[in-house]
Amino acid sequence: MILLLSSLFLTQTIDFHVDPVVYRSTVTIEDTITETVKQEDIFYIEFNCEIPYHELYYEESDSGIITRAIIPFEIVNLDRADTLADTLYRLFTLPSFSEAARQQMSFLIQFGMHVLEGNYKYRISILSKDKRGTIERSQTINRTDYPMSDILLAKEIVTDTVGDHLRKGDLKIVPLPSHNFSERYITLYLYYEIYDITPDANELEVTYEIVNIQGEKLHQISRHITKRHTSQAVNVGLNIAQLERGEYQLNIKIYDPSTESTIGKDLAFEITKQVSDDISYEDLPYYDKIDYFLRAGDYKKFLELPKKGKEIFLQKFWSQHDYHETAERFTYADEHFKEGYKPGHKTDRGRIHIKFGPYDEITTSVIEVWESKSYETWQYDNGIRFVFVDIRSTAEFTLVWTNSSEEQSQPTLFEYLPESVKRDLPAGTFN
Repeated sequence: MILLLSSLFLTQTIDFHVDPVVYRSTVTIEDTITETVKQEDIFYIEFNCEIPYHELYYEESDSGIITRAIIPFEIVNLDRADTLADTLYRLFTLPSFSEAARQQMSFLIQFGMHVLEGNYKYRISILSKDKRGTIERSQTINRTDYPMSDILLAKEIVTDTVGDHLRKGDLKIVPLPSHNFSERYITLYLYYEIYDITPDANELEVTYEIVNIQGEKLHQISRHITKRHTSQAVNVGLNIAQLERGEYQLNIKIYDPSTESTIGKDLAFEITKQVSDDISYEDLPYYDKIDYFLRAGDYKKFLELPKKGKEIFLQKFWSQHDYHETAERFTYADEHFKEGYKPGHKTDRGRIHIKFGPYDEITTSVIEVWESKSYETWQYDNGIRFVFVDIRSTAEFTLVWTNSSEEQSQPTLFEYLPESVKRDLPAGTFN
């Protein structure tokens, strides 16, 4: 059976990022009839799409938490009234909602096509069940603008050992189409290509500059590139650990002493707040499930708040509690304490796990005599103890006894405890 999880994701519009990167190559065309040979430039537009995980519609199946995305796209040549169109189909999997929230996961889709010089318009859509998002923009490609390619901004560049689809040569390059770096990133990676190089003894002199929004130069690094081929790919990592939150621009300048010419490109990027602080989505899993942490009267008042009041209350609540740890507890409870059709977080054991965390010690039983029932005793290092009993012998465990002031024992169910457990509980419990 498949459980649809649409209630977690209420908005019907998908917000995503697209970063087109243009590369140039030169092809040789031979005309066997006229016996002529000519060279022509051809361009490759690579579209890098980034979809934050919480923007999609999910299903829970036997194989895990999955989402299916349909990506129709088209690129229109405005000069020749020509259109290229296609549709991609992708299946993505989440490890868990809490892990996805902790990592602020995004899904990457990369595709592209070869085009000639000209003016274009492209349209890319993302469809996930009844949710949809579309980005439509223009792109102009002039030969004079491409002595070097556009800059591909990346969050990771490593040697590719598995043939990853995010591959360039022997490198795996993970794009960052949003150009937004959280503070957990200490390195800004970039990849670009240089064309029309004349190999000789001189070296290309490359300067990388990072300037802030006021135009102040914060970092400048110089490098030299040996001129081995007519076209060369470059990848480099720049340390951004000391940059404050804000908007920046990266400038690349390449000077060739042989021709005394300079080429360059620039792009904008942003340093955003830490992932651990980035808890602001109402639709994050378990974000509004705070009843276990409030007194009944306080939770009733929370439910009576207007929508904006709930937003403010939840933001304040999670600023004082660890959302990611709590979400992990909900996920664990749902995975390990499900009873029949009841979700794990709604069972007694699930509730205790969410409120108090993993036990430090557990005692489980087999039935000792026909009158007694299976039970579990959870012990915490702070002295708190919980005893659960399978009253109906249906693997549904009920909290029967506890010494926690936040939970209640049920004296009418003590008879289901075996004598060995009763003897181990504080004197007076069964008087």
